[in-house]
Amino acid sequence: MPAFASSGTASNANDADYNTTWQPNSTSAWLTYDLSSVPAANRKQVLLVWYNEATFAFDPAMALEAAIRIPQSYTIEVNTAAGGTTAPTTGWTTKTTVTANKYHSRQHVLDMTGANWIRLSVTAVLGGSNSDINMDVYDASQGLVDDWIIYGSSTPSAAMNHTVVGNALQSFSQMINQAKPSYFPVQENGSISGIDTFDGVNNINTWLAQFPGKYVAIALGANDADECVAPATFYSNYVFMINAVTSAGKIPVVPLFNWSKLATVQSCGPGLIQEIKQLYIDHPQIVQGPDFWTFFMNNPQLISSDNTHPTDIGMGIYRQMWAQTMLANVYK
Repeated sequence: MPAFASSGTASNANDADYNTTWQPNSTSAWLTYDLSSVPAANRKQVLLVWYNEATFAFDPAMALEAAIRIPQSYTIEVNTAAGGTTAPTTGWTTKTTVTANKYHSRQHVLDMTGANWIRLSVTAVLGGSNSDINMDVYDASQGLVDDWIIYGSSTPSAAMNHTVVGNALQSFSQMINQAKPSYFPVQENGSISGIDTFDGVNNINTWLAQFPGKYVAIALGANDADECVAPATFYSNYVFMINAVTSAGKIPVVPLFNWSKLATVQSCGPGLIQEIKQLYIDHPQIVQGPDFWTFFMNNPQLISSDNTHPTDIGMGIYRQMWAQTMLANVYK
């Protein structure tokens, strides 16, 4: 769709390349799309999702990482003006107002009935003087079934954003679309470096409250294995999170966390892997995710010199495995 902005290259926000981003030259800035060519029925109820690709962690403060140019305060507005070659300067109606945002991506469901334009207006930025984002808009008239978020620790934090990593030249959404052209899922990365299942228990309900989609992946366990968390406690933590997901009317997706060369993970990890396998039996509503434990155990050369995280190529394979496994288990 035609894109316009107060400054910067607006089309970088909605082109086919997630490595290009809209970067205005000031803190206060706006980005708008002309949706007038979309049939009215398909822009009545929409989902706007923006991604900051410069920050790895979903909540950088929780990961003790620096936020990089995240929209902190912003509004989302619509306009009934006719489509055209310039963006309207008046007639905007505010649909959503956000202040004190700390997350590197957000989703918003909006009623656009009668409107042709949608605009994100940023007034404050976290970690810089200007924003750095991609922004997608989806037809949400039939719901948000094909909408995903992944809550995990450092490996998915690095691997499951949308920009190129290793040999993964496409995002998860683009990989699904390439294999199944009638689908283009939303995929938000809710991962935070350093967290474990205790952090998941403490935060899952807060996170879910702002996620309107359907599939919730919980990719935790690697740090629990390094901490040698008791298997029964680990199982209990996962049950709490799975129950939170299902109580919210969403579908849990759980992978087997990745093997590493750390002695603690090799010693304590197998017991926790068995607990996840028991979860699959006890909670059949879980969609089984990739088996990263077996894959990286069989391919130790793809673990980096820190003995725990995959290499850059390994990160790319990690993302590809997510897409391949979901194509088999969800999009079949």
